[in-house]
Amino acid sequence: MKICLIGQNLTNLILTNVFTENNLSVDIYLNKKTKKIKTNRTIAISPGNFDYLELLANSRINSWKSEEIKIFTEDSPSKEIINFDKTNREVFNLTYYSKLYELFLKKIIKSKHVKLIYSDTSKPSIIKKVKNYDLVFNTENKNFISKKFFTNKIKKDYKGQAYTFLINHKKQNNNTAIQIFTKFGPLAFLPLSNKQTSIVFSCKGNKMSDQKILDIFEKYNSFYSLTKKTEIEKISLGFEMLRNYTHNNILAFGDLIHRIHPLAGQGFNMTIRDIKIISKIVENKISLGLPIDISVGDDFQNSTKHLNYLYGKAIDGIYEFFKLDNKIKNSISKPVFRILNKKSVFKEYSNILSDKGLNL
Repeated sequence: MKICLIGQNLTNLILTNVFTENNLSVDIYLNKKTKKIKTNRTIAISPGNFDYLELLANSRINSWKSEEIKIFTEDSPSKEIINFDKTNREVFNLTYYSKLYELFLKKIIKSKHVKLIYSDTSKPSIIKKVKNYDLVFNTENKNFISKKFFTNKIKKDYKGQAYTFLINHKKQNNNTAIQIFTKFGPLAFLPLSNKQTSIVFSCKGNKMSDQKILDIFEKYNSFYSLTKKTEIEKISLGFEMLRNYTHNNILAFGDLIHRIHPLAGQGFNMTIRDIKIISKIVENKISLGLPIDISVGDDFQNSTKHLNYLYGKAIDGIYEFFKLDNKIKNSISKPVFRILNKKSVFKEYSNILSDKGLNL
């Protein structure tokens, strides 16, 4: 059986480990030779997904555990309207994208089952190169295959940008993540250590200057005594759900099949849950002596597409709720969350859904 993955990203590295654990050979098509990833991007990973990644990596993953999440609004910047915590367990683990990438890259480079192929995936020739594989995973948004075969999507433009950067600050007990739904958009403070925190600001409207972003950050920051910051990275905000995951022997995967608002930190968690499902499908087919081919993609699409859409729309609904709530001075969220904050069942199921999604 011949399997290939198209894309130079963390999703493909994790997928490759799934296949090599099952003694399957994999070719990975890369645009350029692998090198160190230069980004300050961080990833919030739910407890169940984090355990899965450590088991797959067969290694400890350096991370920082947040034990609680506090939610604030524009009208209540000093007193949270609700908080989420878990008994004897973190609510999420924050780690660097680059470090996770390097960890899984080192593992697959050592594997005898993996071959790295450097090829320009933006050219039509990539179709000919992958047509003889039994199963092809395409996790890139902008290569030739994606632009030709995977453009039929449900889309929503949030008409805004996500700005991310790291701050160094004076040492403090830093185990609580904070989200403020400001009039500009959601502003998140995600702890990385007792001296460092990741900032994710999802802002509505046209691109802002770095100075404007820092001015807004300083306006709402009453939690940290800043000593230093990194450069600000930017990415456009949007909602996308692919209508059909497969074409011939190709399965779309990762960010190509779902892209959601970052306010809940669930984008990559959705992908990890998808990888778990793919792993189970592959293991089941191997145990039954069935081929690993596009039927894997068909099974995956049938079991996940509707759930991914519902989960993505739920995140979109949260964004729209707070967007409306800010316009009417938080008159909805205050009474509603005052009640929900006292309901342990609501918090328990919210934590379960953020960890396991709808694949319960």
